[in-house]
Amino acid sequence: MRTALLALLVVAGLAAQGEELKDVPGAILEVNAKNGWYAIVPDSVSDGVPDGDRGTRYAPDRLSDEFKKDGLRVIFSGRVGRVDANVRAWGVPLALTAIRLAPLRR
Repeated sequence: MRTALLALLVVAGLAAQGEELKDVPGAILEVNAKNGWYAIVPDSVSDGVPDGDRGTRYAPDRLSDEFKKDGLRVIFSGRVGRVDANVRAWGVPLALTAIRLAPLRR
């Protein structure tokens, strides 16, 4: 039983590692501008209405200055990294592969 539980946890961890995100709408969040920390918060959809999901925030590996604006709406793609259980992090690592401004909402 213990071995099966351990195997299940390992498989679940491997599934989350390296997840690919493609053309995800979200917003830039200023975490700590002094240190250059900006997160990307993906939109979540509940009942078909997008709303900010403050429970998930990605820590992009790079972000050009033009996107370092709190609240800026973007569309992004990337590969989700892994956070070890014993490490505290302000965001889930994200190897950013593409980012662009989102179209204006109406």
